[in-house]
Amino acid sequence: MLRTALSVAGAAALALALANLAATAPSPGAEDGYVSIFNGKDLTGWIERGSKGGWIVENGLLVCTPKGRFLFTEKEYSDFSFKFEFKLTPGANNGVCIRSPLQGNPAYDGIEIQILDDYHPRYLGRLRPAQYHGSIYDVWPARRGFLREAGEWNEEEIICRGPKIKVILNGAVIVDADLTKATDPKVLARHPGLKRTKGHLGFFGHGDRVEFRNLRVKEFK
Repeated sequence: MLRTALSVAGAAALALALANLAATAPSPGAEDGYVSIFNGKDLTGWIERGSKGGWIVENGLLVCTPKGRFLFTEKEYSDFSFKFEFKLTPGANNGVCIRSPLQGNPAYDGIEIQILDDYHPRYLGRLRPAQYHGSIYDVWPARRGFLREAGEWNEEEIICRGPKIKVILNGAVIVDADLTKATDPKVLARHPGLKRTKGHLGFFGHGDRVEFRNLRVKEFK
């Protein structure tokens, strides 16, 4: 009888401890230090350039329509982790702008991380190594084979710390670059943005529909 009472008391104590732990634990999906940069309702905090109404909010998603061109955060970032999800339409082409100025071409005056349905037949035999999805455009090639088919959601993280840039696609590191090792004079001449240490985040539409969600950033001090 005494053993049973102690067992019941122990079980009750364990249940109480688990309840207290659940009450103090972060809510599902919460991530320490990350801040949402898209409210799911409108383009507050963003600047559209090169098109008007080409970027829209639809059913809580950030959508680049075929008319969409540039979309930048109002805020500038230096060292950070940028996490987001995206879904491509067949053959779609887009890009992530990092450390970009508001003017000029982010692929050269800033840094562009390629977003591309590179499985599509239209690109067969036409792409240079640093043009496939996840590559630092025209500078640093990404590993292939981790992009999901058009119509499926992908998860991506871009980490910038000084000259080091890492791209993680669906849990796999596809770029682990040190920009100090990009020493080709022709590449450096075409890409002055590689030396930038701060700038805007954004996207670079190329005439295709692409959907985005769960955009959040964690800044490193």
